This record gives sequence, C-alpha cells and structure tokens, in this order.
Amino acid sequence: MRRALPIATFAAAALVCAPPQLPALEDAPLPEAPAAALATITAADALKHVTHLASAKLEGRGSGFPGADEAGKYLEEQLKSFGVEPAGESGGFRQPFTVKRVPFPGQAVSEGADGSDAPTFNVIGVVRGSDEKLREEYVVLSAHYDHVGRAGKKKIWHGADDNASGTSALLEVAQAFALKDAPRPRRSILILHVSAEERGLLGSRWFCDRPTVPFGQIVCDLNIDMVGRNKPKEMDVYGNGTSPDLDAAHLRAAPRSGLVFFPRTGSIFLRSDQVNFYERNVPCLFWTSGLHKDYHTPDDKADRIDEGKVARAATHAYLVAWEVASRTERPRFQKLDANASSGPLGAVLDMIPASEIPQAKLGPDDGAVVVRSVLDGTPAFEAKLQPMDLILGVGDDALPGEDPVKGLEEALSAAKGKKVTLRVLRGSKALRVTVKL
Repeated sequence: MRRALPIATFAAAALVCAPPQLPALEDAPLPEAPAAALATITAADALKHVTHLASAKLEGRGSGFPGADEAGKYLEEQLKSFGVEPAGESGGFRQPFTVKRVPFPGQAVSEGADGSDAPTFNVIGVVRGSDEKLREEYVVLSAHYDHVGRAGKKKIWHGADDNASGTSALLEVAQAFALKDAPRPRRSILILHVSAEERGLLGSRWFCDRPTVPFGQIVCDLNIDMVGRNKPKEMDVYGNGTSPDLDAAHLRAAPRSGLVFFPRTGSIFLRSDQVNFYERNVPCLFWTSGLHKDYHTPDDKADRIDEGKVARAATHAYLVAWEVASRTERPRFQKLDANASSGPLGAVLDMIPASEIPQAKLGPDDGAVVVRSVLDGTPAFEAKLQPMDLILGVGDDALPGEDPVKGLEEALSAAKGKKVTLRVLRGSKALRVTVKL
C-alpha cells in the first residue's frame, strides 16, 4: 500500500508571540478599539448569516445565477440595516459586471450553465473615518460571497465554509465599525463583498481595475476566505511579508482574538481575492482555516460550521483593521519571495474531492490536487504540466486526504534542488512527470 505524504508539523512559531522590533509609525498612543463595537460580534449572528447564505434556497450561489443574486441582495440589506453607507456605483451598494454561466471545473454540468453572459455584482459599503484628511484613505476588508452552484434540482454545493463563513465574518466586522455613536478610526473602512471569485477572482479584479474609490487611496486589503472549520482556535495567515506594519498589527491583535495563527506560504496565496491587490502593490493579509474533505462538495453545510471560530476571525479582522485605520502612517509595501506567493511548483493548485474523480481510484485516506494554471518560467512550466492535470502523488507516495495541496507543497519544498516524479492523471491517461525543483 502506498503511504500518504504527511502534513508537516510547522516549527515556525504561532503568530501570538511578541511583535518584531520595527520603527514606530507614530509617537502618540493608538486609541483603544471600542468594547461596545467588539461586543456586537457574536457567534449567534455569524451562524444566522451562514445558515441563510448556505441554504438550499440560494442554490450554491453560483455567480450569474439567481441564488448569488439573492445572496448579494441579502448583503445589501444587512449593510443598510447596520448603517453602512453605499460605496458601489450610481449611489448604491452594487458594482455590476458580467460573468459567463459555466459549470465549475470538475463539477457536473449545472442547469442553465450554457456559456451565456449573465449579470452579477460586487456589494460595496463604507464606514467613514473620523479624521478630516485620513478619511479619504481606505482599509479594505474583502470576502467573496459566491460559490460553485448546483447540478440539477437536488445536488447543491452549499458553500457554508467556502465562503459563507468569511462573508458572515465580514458582515460582523461591518456591523461593529458602523455601530452608532461608537468611536471611529481615522481612516475609512471599505467593506468589499465580491462575486465570481470561484470563476477566477473576477469580482476583485473588476474592482481593482474599476475601483469605486481612488485606488491610490487604498492602504491595504484584509481578506477573509473559509474561516469556519478545522481546529477551533487555529488559523493560517498568508501574505505575511507584504508589509512589516500589517504583520505587526496582526501580531498585536492575535492574543485578543482567541486564535493561534500559523504563517503559511504557497500557491493558496494566489487563489483568493487579496492577490489582485497585491499585484497592484497594495499590502495584504489573507486569513483562512484551511481546506477539508467537504471543500467543494455538497457536504459543505452550515451544520458543520464552527460559528465561534467565525466570530473569532471577525474579531481579529476588526482589531487589525482598527489599528491600521487608526495610525497616521499607512502600511509600507514590499514584494514577497517568489516561492512565498506561488509555491515550489509555480502553479496555482486546488484540492479536488475524490468523489469528483472516481477514475483516479484513490484510497480512503488519499487526496488529489488539480492544476488550475501554470506560471511561465517555473518548474511546472518546464515540466509541461497543464491546467486540469490531476496530481495524485510524489513518487510512490500518495497525497494526504486532509489537505493535499499543503501536503504536496511541503513535500516539494523538502526536495528543493532535486528532481522529483509526480504521478499525474491527464484526462484518462496516467503519466509520470519529472520536475526539477
């Protein structure tokens, strides 16, 4: 029997230690985050939002389909009820754009997924800052509200964790910042609920290309994507290193949020909305509790969500945003090392459930990774890996079912400077592909 590649235990210290010694960004002490605002963030409210967004009524929230439109309408109503101001187009919350009605790769053909153009929209709100000058700068908090839809009338990809959990956390953050009569930070807070993330980060790209506020006035993006599963008090963070100032704010907030954070690198960074800001030299952080066996399956349901963890993620996001928005200096930006953003293979990788690829004949504890895209000039490019290739293992070792992307990237990182053989399924053809790392 082939043994599964283990997921390595990280020696890196969890991000709850003392912050690094950095030059002070200002002399005056920062105002304390208001306790009354923090008290509005509750697990019960988070679960209410997740339960609605992941309900069968919303049909998996496929962008360009009625369920996603209903989800977007719900977000508008919630933001309006909190007192958040609209920051979309034409004086409203919406920023419309067009998406193709297509099934998600690897998913059965959805009803109506005929390749036609269909409207969808981002939902954008703002909480104005207190400083007459700095309120013209924006701390962006983002989360995608779409998922991959349904096939027929009964098979629904509910998307409770992906990303009703992050969407719900963002609603809780918005409510806290907009609390009437509570102190406001100096900068404005931009709440960005994006559509069509599952179609290739299209909503956040549309916003970055056609921002509804001056893009040069955006000081950072804090992105929340899948924060409701796995260990109750552990969370991964990507984007560390894009700004020492964001990292410091994140470190200071962690003990108060009740979460232990682990710094991660790899291609997961390229698969959520913060990357569209990063590519335009905007500092960013991306928080996630990671992949799991229900990822992109119909079993990603609300009754499996840890609502307390969603609330803790919202608390953490609020605290980091509060500090960044309260400082007089904006966070500095720096580029990441290539491996930190693309992983050792140089391909955008995704987990694919074994149930979607019965032809792979995976064992009960084995996982698989699908190549979504290949970056030019990388080991994956030189090895001629192709989009939609399925990676089943390294040599004779299988990938772990729990998080095969992480298992693959950690195995490849350990083999840096060497050649490895990947077991690949391309269509129905089994291949062995040699990669020089």
